[in-house]
Amino acid sequence: MASPDYISSPHESYWGEFSLKGIEIEVKTPEENAYPGSPAAIPPYFWGRGLPNRLMNLMGHKPRQGPFPIYTGYLEARSLIGDGTVEELKKLSMQAQDSVAELFSDVEDMSGTSSLGEAQPLSSPVSRPTVVQLRLSPDLQRWKEAQHAIGNILPAKGTGLAPASDKVLSFLGAASWPEALKTNNALFGCGMSGLLMGAADAPTMFSNYVTDMAFYYEHGYNHVFPSLEPLLQKGMADPQALGTPGGRERREAVGIGKQYIQGKIALEKQHKRHLTNRSARLNRTAAQIICLSESSLLGMAAEATARGFDPGAVMSDLVFSSPGTDVLDVGSDLVNSEVMNSFLNVSDITDTGTVSEEVLRRVYDAYAATGARMLTQRWHEPLARMCANLYTWHIQNDRHMFFRLAILGWPKARKMPARPQCEADFDEVFDKQYRTTGVRRPLDPSYACNGEDACDHVLHFLKHSQEGPSLRELWWVLVMDPLEYVREGQIDEPREHDIAEGSRLQMAQLYSRGLVLEMVWLIAHASHHAWQVNYLFEAAMFGSILDGGKLAGELDRQEHS
Repeated sequence: MASPDYISSPHESYWGEFSLKGIEIEVKTPEENAYPGSPAAIPPYFWGRGLPNRLMNLMGHKPRQGPFPIYTGYLEARSLIGDGTVEELKKLSMQAQDSVAELFSDVEDMSGTSSLGEAQPLSSPVSRPTVVQLRLSPDLQRWKEAQHAIGNILPAKGTGLAPASDKVLSFLGAASWPEALKTNNALFGCGMSGLLMGAADAPTMFSNYVTDMAFYYEHGYNHVFPSLEPLLQKGMADPQALGTPGGRERREAVGIGKQYIQGKIALEKQHKRHLTNRSARLNRTAAQIICLSESSLLGMAAEATARGFDPGAVMSDLVFSSPGTDVLDVGSDLVNSEVMNSFLNVSDITDTGTVSEEVLRRVYDAYAATGARMLTQRWHEPLARMCANLYTWHIQNDRHMFFRLAILGWPKARKMPARPQCEADFDEVFDKQYRTTGVRRPLDPSYACNGEDACDHVLHFLKHSQEGPSLRELWWVLVMDPLEYVREGQIDEPREHDIAEGSRLQMAQLYSRGLVLEMVWLIAHASHHAWQVNYLFEAAMFGSILDGGKLAGELDRQEHS
């Protein structure tokens, strides 16, 4: 149902060829005591709506934003990003580009020589980026060979090009949208992230989705969908979106991020035959700077900081998005041509060149701690919503085969929830040379749940929601059904597809009914469970070790139309 204060504007005619009625929703307000803790300053979903904001727009002023909380911690992230302006993001992106170019120069200089891959401890936290050779530990290698021998082989990563179902498109009113925006990969990735975040208004939200499609250049979408580049340029030039709070900054930062993506793609294509079993060796500062650009979502960060959100937290969230994706690609990135995997870049691995079960679990726990406050306390902030959505995206994108990863790796995953559930910042869990420190502290008791599959926080939330039965179905399809499947231990491809499609339909339907905040909290808590309660992410990490190697020496993207 359209919000009563929604007034059509000339902005709609800019995107007039595409129906936006499905995203012109009225977002419901849950009960205040439904959430654990006391969420502060949750912004309106369409923050440019309402008569006061429209009058300010008519007078050439941007609607007021915030104030939003500035959090304790995130010290190094805050020192790197500053105020999070476009200029500061550009500076960090240029540093990332220089580091990546230096890495590939190292490949060029050393490929085919014995010096490539000799692991030497980093002499200082400012050591230049280099490339090292990696190998599985003898124990992991034996496990991989034994699993392959009985047919437990992970298929090659999918292309992520499967179209969303007609029913999903109907719920979202997206049937008329461009083809590139209607794949499961895009619609439940950048598309759903934007729908969960909100925008100044519905047309701007669609325009933001269009510009965020720069993310999918790394998946080769520009080769598959020739109309994507002109569409993206149209979104970048959207006159009304440019006038919304953070709208200009968002689009300028998308351009900066796209330059990084395209530069890295060119280097990977040039050197891909020399990158198998290679990984970048970095220090902690370089890792954060590169992870920021590796997110491919600088536009979201620029808009958030321009609106007044804590730049340190924004930086931390975008950095987390790299391990939030890389956790599923550890084994695959060992054999394909990807040197930037935030698990394999940690000095615990690059100093020895050995990928062992013990070290992977140590790195996993470090990254899990860095995301805990975001997923449990700051779940309602823009970049937190995007990072939470990574969990559902992995399930839904027809690319990562999350359930297959999890069922293959389940025997190695921990079966008991973390006691206690922990949190820490990036500059606490890693030292300056990017080695794990073991530093973590218990999560605030207000935000730590009891660790049951349907935990006390979820049951409390459902009890205090008028839409409890519908939201219960979402928790079941995101958590309970996947756990039942992996615990049974029998690979069933049709069942994997059914659970994934069920989650897509449930999210699309709940969105159409305006249950955005309820969805955001449940998805964020499901993600927290996957990291520290049921360890589905750990299972997927170990499952990735069983990659069959079909992309060895290749890139995991479409390189041709």
